[in-house]
Amino acid sequence: MDPDEGEAPTGSSPLRRNRDFVILWSGQAVSELGSSMSVLVFPLIGYAITRSAGLAGLAAAATLLGQVVAGLPAGALVDRWPRRRVLLVGNLAGAAVFGSLAGATLTHHLTLPQLMVGGFASGVVSSFLDPAASAAVRAVVPAQQLPLAYTRLQARGHAVDLSGPPLGGALYSIARGLPFLVDALSYCLTALSVTRLRSPLPAPVSTGRARSFRADLTEGLRFVWRETVIRTLMIWGAAFNFAVTVVFVAVTLRLVLTGVHPAAIGAVDAIAAAAGLLGAALAPAVIHRTPTGALTTATTLVFAAIITPMAWTENVVIIGSLLAAGMVLLPANNAGISAYLSAATPDRLQGRMNAAAGFISNAATPIAPAVAGLLIGSVGGRAATLAGAALVVLSTAPLLASPVIRSLGRPDSWAGVVTTTSR
Repeated sequence: MDPDEGEAPTGSSPLRRNRDFVILWSGQAVSELGSSMSVLVFPLIGYAITRSAGLAGLAAAATLLGQVVAGLPAGALVDRWPRRRVLLVGNLAGAAVFGSLAGATLTHHLTLPQLMVGGFASGVVSSFLDPAASAAVRAVVPAQQLPLAYTRLQARGHAVDLSGPPLGGALYSIARGLPFLVDALSYCLTALSVTRLRSPLPAPVSTGRARSFRADLTEGLRFVWRETVIRTLMIWGAAFNFAVTVVFVAVTLRLVLTGVHPAAIGAVDAIAAAAGLLGAALAPAVIHRTPTGALTTATTLVFAAIITPMAWTENVVIIGSLLAAGMVLLPANNAGISAYLSAATPDRLQGRMNAAAGFISNAATPIAPAVAGLLIGSVGGRAATLAGAALVVLSTAPLLASPVIRSLGRPDSWAGVVTTTSR
């Protein structure tokens, strides 16, 4: 039986008729479309301003740095404030950030420091929006439908990635600031969608004890570190995200340096996103049939295998096809991990868990674009790509060393694992 067709628990609706989930899904889709264009454009504009691959990498790193720096305090605040308010104010702030970048770029006044400050600010905005959106999904979706909900979110992300980068590249070729302008408009539309939600999405119910802000911060970190499964997945995530970011930025800069048109660079992401969309369609069946721990390990090794041959080509079709092969398992893996984290975490800790997990898994990511730029400049594109592949392989070490991850089964077995692995 399709999970959408199954009986919902009392007082809830099947996922596809869940009005608030549909609104959250649709609103975030608009925002992600704009963001997918901006992610492509940051290194392109950085290179156009400076004519330096290393400095272009710094421009791309600014957004990631903002997410890491603001992640932990943002998570604590999300667990104190009404989530609906966070979503509304955060999207309006994102519109202001990208509106200012668009204005400076279109009037030819944008400088590298301005670009980096704007990127950093957009990362801060994301650090509030991401945990609030995840907590909102947990609030409006029944627990047994969470794996399906997260596969729908993965499908949305890959559908956006399919259209966003080529659109961003095309808009960039018309005027450098247009992708930023469209991103600003997308934040405005997402803010409007938040006002249509019926669920109030209040702050979590208080335990009745006055707590310091510092105590709230440390509680989220302690929870993530105490749960063996979550801790191991986050250590893997830190290594994997760093390695994959090095690879993607290195490939993008290689194509820029060889004179590939921005729209063609965006097409590489689009080819991979099409495979990701296929993977998202297959994800419910994959999650249902495959142990989650084994799926994470397999996904990582497949990614390493497809990266290696990229070192010997700058052909966008070949690179896109290789990325497509690596993307098929990724939606199921990401959805399975996200559903596990959400199901294993109490509502009052949702914001802090997401922030703490994001902080750990992305702690090294901000330096990855700079590392990629330095590698390109010092040892060349081929060696930089091979170095990225080696790093992906090394990221499997915490998975292979953990008996708990090796025994982590399908979603119907998670309840017992959550009980026995916390300490």
